[in-house]
Amino acid sequence: MPSTSDQTLENQNDEELNSLHGKIKALRSVTIDILDDSNRQNDQLDRTGNTFTQFTNSLFSTSRHHSRSMAASSTVRQYRTIAYIVGAVVLLWLVLKLWSFGGTRSVPPDGVNGEYRI
Repeated sequence: MPSTSDQTLENQNDEELNSLHGKIKALRSVTIDILDDSNRQNDQLDRTGNTFTQFTNSLFSTSRHHSRSMAASSTVRQYRTIAYIVGAVVLLWLVLKLWSFGGTRSVPPDGVNGEYRI
């Protein structure tokens, strides 16, 4: 017949074993979550890589098409196309500049909390 101290030690061992088992379950759960997240991130990176590859192919195709169309056309047409592109960029810049000026206030902030005075 086991003594009281042996029974107490056995009960403590069982409690520690149960505690260790719970920690192993938690660690396994965390490991599985990390694996799932890693797989999701790898899938996202693959999709992003495929998207960039498709974009690169499309850009090269457009560039080749543009080169062929410009080679067949006159020099005046090339200059006109360049002028349209430059004009569009300048116009877009002006619109953005005017739009950004419309949203700002000209009154400086008061020195206390950085809010604008009205």
